[in-house]
Amino acid sequence: MRLSSAFSALAILALSVLFETEPRCQPVPSQAPQPPLVLVNVTVIDGRGGQPLAARDVVIRGGRIAEITATANAPLPDGATVLDLPGHYVMPGLVDAHVHLPANREELAKILGFLFDGGVTAVRDMGGDASLYTQFAPETRTPQSLWPRLYYSAYWAGPSFWDDRRWKGMTGDRKPGEVPWAMAITEETNLVDAVRAAKALGVTAIKIYSDLSPPLVRRIAAEAHRAGLLVWSHAAVFPTRPAEVAIAGVDTISHSALFVWEGVQSLPSGYHVEPFTDFGPIGPYDSVSAESPAIGRVLDEMRRRNVVLDATVSTVTQTISPAAAAWSFRLTAEAKRRGVAIAAGTDRDEPSTPDGYPMIFEEIEALVAQAGLSPLEALTAATRNGARTLGMEATTGTVEPGKLADLVVVRADPTVDIRNARRVVYVIKEGHLHRASRAAH
Repeated sequence: MRLSSAFSALAILALSVLFETEPRCQPVPSQAPQPPLVLVNVTVIDGRGGQPLAARDVVIRGGRIAEITATANAPLPDGATVLDLPGHYVMPGLVDAHVHLPANREELAKILGFLFDGGVTAVRDMGGDASLYTQFAPETRTPQSLWPRLYYSAYWAGPSFWDDRRWKGMTGDRKPGEVPWAMAITEETNLVDAVRAAKALGVTAIKIYSDLSPPLVRRIAAEAHRAGLLVWSHAAVFPTRPAEVAIAGVDTISHSALFVWEGVQSLPSGYHVEPFTDFGPIGPYDSVSAESPAIGRVLDEMRRRNVVLDATVSTVTQTISPAAAAWSFRLTAEAKRRGVAIAAGTDRDEPSTPDGYPMIFEEIEALVAQAGLSPLEALTAATRNGARTLGMEATTGTVEPGKLADLVVVRADPTVDIRNARRVVYVIKEGHLHRASRAAH
């Protein structure tokens, strides 16, 4: 749920200065074929919530984690690149599970490079120019590229939604609502053909946005799954309420603040129809409890169906509604209490914090400080659960043998202070080692 469809000129100017004046993450020289890589005497944070394991050697072969052993308990592979890392911590690469990237290749490359340098190894775009991403995404998935792996969606809504100002520029010369990745859906839409056209663009999922009835939400979800796509949805797809979204067959639900609409008698007819305007000051946040039985039933249904919550708590703190922010934190805390898997997504127009780090750190820090997650739980939200939103949990998102070696090495313990997750020294992508530009700081 974004406040604009593209970065402001000021934000782009600031990013250009950042990218031009700060050295980028550079690959550590290596020969082909890639030799084994061994991280020696490192503490492992596995991304599954387990306690950190000190004094471990992590052996990487062929782009995957081959074994994890107690330091000095096993001989090192012949010809291996060895990093001796006492006092350092290795964890899965971070996943920003909610981004909106620009519809410009040059800006896209800069922003993805900035995110990768900060430890983000995968992103989930929730509404952008899929015609651009279908060309760019394959490059991001090569082990040698200095970009996070890019996964993206087609975003669908009812016809009344497509006058929304935020989609200007995201569909090229064509009108929003009339392209496969930004489509107006009605009861008459041939969903088989629509899903097929979206899938041809290489999307990972259909994102269900707004202005759709409950039966139509269910039909979209079913058809997307038949085609092998995931289904990502807002919590409220006006006039469809959160309970109806939860049972529709979606895989991930976005925005804790939107669950408030489960507690009202009637919903707005559409996304930008009063009384709802983004996370603005008009809303039932003061009259609906995040711990109410009705909302608890929605969260319990999500847990039963293994639906991930993409909470986006940090973005709400930047809006004009403190009530919405406080409500979002309470809902996220209640979701955690009820066992719902929480993913870390930023949903921010600007990719950088004021002090120059990727926004994912602000999100995980807010999950700890405001939503009651432990540092380990917040790291799991930004790793394993992020991989779940992409349907990639079988191959990435945790530090364990057999998984892709998409890893981050930091110089201090993030389980003691979550802000230490910012202290990235190395980013490893499918076994390829890159030294972060801040590593010497």
